[in-house]
Amino acid sequence: MKELGFERIAGYKSEKKELQNLSTLLHRFEEMHAMGVRLPHGLLLVGDPGVGKTVMAETLIDGSGVRCVRVACGRIEENKIYEHLDQAFREAAESTPSIVFIDEMDKLVGELDHYRSSYNFANTRKILQVLNDHKDDDVFVVATVNDIDMLSHALKRSGRFDRILTIPLPNADDRREIIEFYGRNKPIHAEVDREMLVKLTAGMSGADIECLFNEAGIHALLRKGKTIRQQDFDYAIEQKLFEGVSREVTLSEEQKLIVATHEAGHAVIALIRNPERLNTISILPQGESEGHCGVAPAGSGTDPDLRKMLDVVTELLGGKACESVFFPDKVFLNSSSDIRRAMFYAENLVATEGAFGFQYVPRKDSPSAFGGDNTERKKDLIDQKCEELLDSCYRDAVETIREHRTLANAIARRLMKNYSLGREEVMRLYANYKNKRECRAKVDKTSACA
Repeated sequence: MKELGFERIAGYKSEKKELQNLSTLLHRFEEMHAMGVRLPHGLLLVGDPGVGKTVMAETLIDGSGVRCVRVACGRIEENKIYEHLDQAFREAAESTPSIVFIDEMDKLVGELDHYRSSYNFANTRKILQVLNDHKDDDVFVVATVNDIDMLSHALKRSGRFDRILTIPLPNADDRREIIEFYGRNKPIHAEVDREMLVKLTAGMSGADIECLFNEAGIHALLRKGKTIRQQDFDYAIEQKLFEGVSREVTLSEEQKLIVATHEAGHAVIALIRNPERLNTISILPQGESEGHCGVAPAGSGTDPDLRKMLDVVTELLGGKACESVFFPDKVFLNSSSDIRRAMFYAENLVATEGAFGFQYVPRKDSPSAFGGDNTERKKDLIDQKCEELLDSCYRDAVETIREHRTLANAIARRLMKNYSLGREEVMRLYANYKNKRECRAKVDKTSACA
């Protein structure tokens, strides 16, 4: 049964308040006219796919109680954009106030490159013409777009779309509500750590989280479980993060040792830097990955800072670092994915965030950003700084593994035996390691005093 009202949207309190206010305006349309106030010239909902733009638009439409004419942009032929939109506005104007809902409007515009293609301008002019022709019709326009940069400034300005509401990926509080929302009618076991789910779903959209709960339920059903347990969510998260299905394990003992050592390296860096972020470790192959270490993204629940992001780079290089510590005479070729991800974070810190100075940030809107000696020089600077950053984080990872070699060895050995370790077992290993380390420190101190 279709759920009505704003309760169908979990989280997003401020965004829901904005939508509720617009719904109220449509309900009090006559009062607005009496005060000489008009409806805003349209609402533009902006955000990544899966964040819930269409659900929010549909909720506003349902709550307004007015007529709505929907436009599916993906079905409109390029040479009929004006005719199709004009017809939608004419139908809506037959009974006002009313709404025209244009879903995925950026599909009408076409690709927007730095040189502004004629295709983009032609389609934009058609949309602008329709909006201008019907601006006094008391028709409220609601549109969704994935990438607002594809729209020209003429289309985004006040008078065309007075309200632009950006729907971000859900923050920690939003994810907490979304998790409760999708778990409310499911038999979830009390052992499930929902706060860890909040951390591990950082960077996921609401649609991703819904899929996660469904996959966990399917896994529970296939193993003939009566409730959805932590192991089911661990499995679903593995599938979501690593985009693969477990293959039959055919690793030799030597291969298991190498993979287990690699994953133990990731785990040790995470445990030493921020143990709350570590979830599961496995040497069960997932897609193209021979194993994995599940770590919640940096800044889960808080805004990430430079130190946290450097920890992420160090964690990614921890696997290769651990191999170099335990197998100093060999170089294994199984870290390409880790290195690519580490390079991505490093380049983002250097060239996008300006974390090491503005001299590394390219001027994307200037002609020099598209060619010439200045661009090559800037690129060389960025590459050199990224290499320095990766080298520094790798050395840091090696030093950390050497200092905590006993912990890495314990995790690797347990992985070889069990193939997969849940958070509770990892934390028991870590607690045991810390206790022994503290005891040795006390003994050494006593011996020194004697």
